[in-house]
Formats: sequence, structure tokens, C-alpha cells
Amino acid sequence: MRLLYPITTTVFSLLAVVVLGASRLVGAYSHQAFAFALLVGLAWAVASRGWLAWRGRLHRRLLWEWSRPENRGLRAQVMARGAFWLMLGAATVAVFPRSEELTPFIAGVAVVALLRVGASAFPSTTPNPGPSVVAGLGALMLLGDLGVAFWPTATPVVRLQPPFLDEWLVIQGGHSPMQSHHTAAYNQHHALDLVRVLDGNIFVEGGEGNAIASSWEAPLVSPVAGRVVVARDTMEDSVGMNLVAKKNDAVGNVIVIETDSGHFVLLAHLRHGSLQVSKGDVVTAGQPIAKAGNSGNTSMSHLHLQVQTHLDIWDPDNRSVPFAFGPEGRTLRRNDRVGG
Repeated sequence: MRLLYPITTTVFSLLAVVVLGASRLVGAYSHQAFAFALLVGLAWAVASRGWLAWRGRLHRRLLWEWSRPENRGLRAQVMARGAFWLMLGAATVAVFPRSEELTPFIAGVAVVALLRVGASAFPSTTPNPGPSVVAGLGALMLLGDLGVAFWPTATPVVRLQPPFLDEWLVIQGGHSPMQSHHTAAYNQHHALDLVRVLDGNIFVEGGEGNAIASSWEAPLVSPVAGRVVVARDTMEDSVGMNLVAKKNDAVGNVIVIETDSGHFVLLAHLRHGSLQVSKGDVVTAGQPIAKAGNSGNTSMSHLHLQVQTHLDIWDPDNRSVPFAFGPEGRTLRRNDRVGG
């Protein structure tokens, strides 16, 4: 029975960090996954500390006995595990979408993270190195990805004007997997997902269906002068989250504009029946072209925007390229705002 607790915690810790690391490869390495991991970690801490206290094996005075030589193993354990939960909390807060209605959730995440870090200061009286090693490795992984998130962004290859008339928020974008699920795709690394911000909010109070999102049916304009080479708006909008069966339907209703430089600007997830241009049309920057919708692979109404090297987004040779708005703008990342 004395081996049950260290074996269980080691296996649980290893599984949790492996799942968290694997989520980087499939684009699920996000604030939602981090917040869920924090909640599970806090629940585990409460249950495990209760069990240790019941067994008389909870070290309640480590902070007051920190410098004792016999507590060296426990000190290393507390620092490794505390570092993991601190980094996970910092990552969640750093990449959580910034809008007024989500501020209470960000504060809640911070509280949960601090409680979980604090729980690490009350270990078992017997050192358990397995989870500590796993936690230390997990902390290094999170630190590396968080560092990449704040590293200078790429030099823009193409410059656009904002394809909207008001203020929008980047909810997926950047070169860290924490900031964007696009980094897991060969053809979308520099893509942005954007949502409209109205009165500081990205959701509409009292809205129903797709209208709960401020982006729903927002007017869009051409971000560049060029020729329309793809214009499709025959797909019905889904309500809320949707996953399509066919890869070619993932972008939903879409417009692709070829620029004079030979690049292709793609605007995806457009409103069914909203297109104001057709294939072959020549457009100017700022010209109305469509409305934001919720077609294709979506979690809510938003605009997917990218600049790519080939016409077909699924061409094996296609790559997205860095872009920026305006003559002096930098490439954007998660929680940047543009327009307005």
C-alpha cells in the first residue's frame, strides 16, 4: 500500500504531461486545455492531500523547516512541481483571449493556479521523485513555448489593409503553439483567426445562435487590390461549433484574391450567400466583398485570414507567408487588436 501513492502520482503526472505535449501536434495546445489541466490538477491536489492527511503522511511544516538538511528531497520536489503549475498558470493567463466579458475567467484561472502552486508546498513526508522529474520537464516545455510566444514576430512578406471596418481581436495567431493551432498545419503557420470586438466584448449579451458572436454577419472588405480567383458561398452556416467531413470544406465559404506580387489572400468561414464578388472580378482594397459567417470548420463566427503561395490551400507545396497591416505594422499574434 505504501507504494500505491508514489506509483499512482508518477503515472498520473507522466500521462498528463504526455497528453499536454501531444496536444501541441494536433493544434489543441490552448488556453482551454491549460485551464482544464489546472482544474484537474487542483482537484487532484485536494484529493491527494486529503488522503495523505488521513494517513498521517502530509508534511504541514515544510515551509518552516525548509533549510533542514533532511528536507533536501522535499525541497526539490516542491520547487519542480510548483514550477510546473506556475508555468501552466502563467501560460493560460498569457494566451487567454482578452475581452471585457472574459476578464472574470482570467482572474479565476489565476486564482486556481495560485492555489495549485500553494498545494505543492504541502507534500508527502516521503519524497516522491517520479512526479517531480516529470513536472520539471513539463515546466521546461511550457517555459520554452511561452518564450517563443513573446519572441519578435516574423518579418512581413506582404502588407494588407484590415479587411473590416471596426476593431477585431486576434484569437489564433503567432509562432508559438500556445498562441495558434495553425502552427500544427503545414499550410497555415502564419494564418490569423480574428473576431470582432464591440464595446470591449467579443460576445453579444442576449444573442442567440450564431448571433451570440459579435463577428456574425460583420461586413468585410478586400484587404488588397487584385483579381478574385476563388469565390464560393454555397455552404450553409453551422450554428456554433462544426467539423466537416471533407477536407476541402474546412474553409467553408471562401474568397481567394490573387495579388500583383503573385501571392494569394484567403478569407474563410464567410456567411452563406453574402459574397458580393465573383470569380474573375478585379477588386480594389477597401471594396465590400462579403460578410463574416460560420461555415466550414469553426468553433464560432470568425474570420480566417492568410496569405499563401499557391491558389489551393491544400496544395502540398502551399505555404502561408507572414503578413502585416499597413505600411508600418508588424505581423500580429494572439490578443493583438487591429482596425477601428
